[in-house]
Amino acid sequence: MQGSKVEQLRIEGRVAPGFESVQRLYEHNMRSLAEKNTQLCVYYNGEKVVDLWASTIADSDFSADSLVNVFSSGKSLEAIAMASLVDKGLLKYDARVSHYWPEFGGGGKQTLTVAELMRHEAGLAAFHTTLDPQDLLADKLKENRIGRIIEGHSQTFRKAAGSKREYHAITRGWIVNEVFRRVDPAGRTIGEFLREDISEPLLADVIIGVREAELDRISDVTPLGTGFQFKESLKPKFLRRMEHNIFQILG
Repeated sequence: MQGSKVEQLRIEGRVAPGFESVQRLYEHNMRSLAEKNTQLCVYYNGEKVVDLWASTIADSDFSADSLVNVFSSGKSLEAIAMASLVDKGLLKYDARVSHYWPEFGGGGKQTLTVAELMRHEAGLAAFHTTLDPQDLLADKLKENRIGRIIEGHSQTFRKAAGSKREYHAITRGWIVNEVFRRVDPAGRTIGEFLREDISEPLLADVIIGVREAELDRISDVTPLGTGFQFKESLKPKFLRRMEHNIFQILG
């Protein structure tokens, strides 16, 4: 499998003089790890010094213009959105979330501050109900479909952790968005703010929530199967085609 992977590898793009080692490392990762389609773009001192994309799939149409899921890097975009409200004097980090969103105070959450929410200390790392993906569309968000779930949710903290902090991998974005759209003068979602105030003015292809015309540009995420992860975890690290060890994750 690794041999066929090398044969199909296609790397395109450029690096500025002095950054050739980045390209070599990028190629090494593509050859040795379980990657299919990747992009790497680096700015240094305001200049784009690395702009690479690669695919290990034969006849792939993956390119620099493909849209790739950035996973938890989206939390940085959430932080930018909230910081913009603070910068405009519309939001304070030390204020209670319930000051901007009174209904949020249900379930004992009335004293939670915006800062605690942003620090993953909300006690809402997981919801007790399944969400309908349709409710995550902008128009449904504005109907408070997700907001109502959060309003009635109580906090849960891990006793063994000894801290209120627990990574809100998915839920923080939903909660922060509800705060943002209530404070934003135009009542926008974070996705709408990002597109209108940042991405489009800067010609930056960074979005939260794709439009119909953008669907064909999406590069699908292919999860690593449990069996693959199990077998790779049995190998020495220098032979594994993934960085993590599933046994360490499972404790």
